[in-house]
Amino acid sequence: MFTLRTLGGIALLMAGSSWLWLTPTFASKGVNTSGVWWAITMVLSLLTVLGFLVATWGLFARWSWWEYAALASAALGLVTLVPFWVAATGGGETVGTTAWNVFVHVLMVAGVAVLLLVPPLERWVNQQVMG
Repeated sequence: MFTLRTLGGIALLMAGSSWLWLTPTFASKGVNTSGVWWAITMVLSLLTVLGFLVATWGLFARWSWWEYAALASAALGLVTLVPFWVAATGGGETVGTTAWNVFVHVLMVAGVAVLLLVPPLERWVNQQVMG
């Protein structure tokens, strides 16, 4: 059954999985994906995906800590963008492609933060998830 809670969980899971875009596997052809910056980006991206997975699980299980997991994952995802930028531009990725990836992920982090930190919106989300 599709409810706002289900749609929200799917959106949270999809947003989290988008951090895979920042891994070397998704780099453009010809980009040098070796080096420590790519390794850091890979680890942080996978941890971010895992964090969003845990947050989604908590949302569906109706555990109150899911919001903290989502916010922590979003913050970790934001941190991940720094080594990604260094790795991608240093490896030969175009600035436009790198900037687009960063922009999309900052937008997602902002969306999660607004929904979970602005009190009226947070109450609405909580009502949809826990209600």
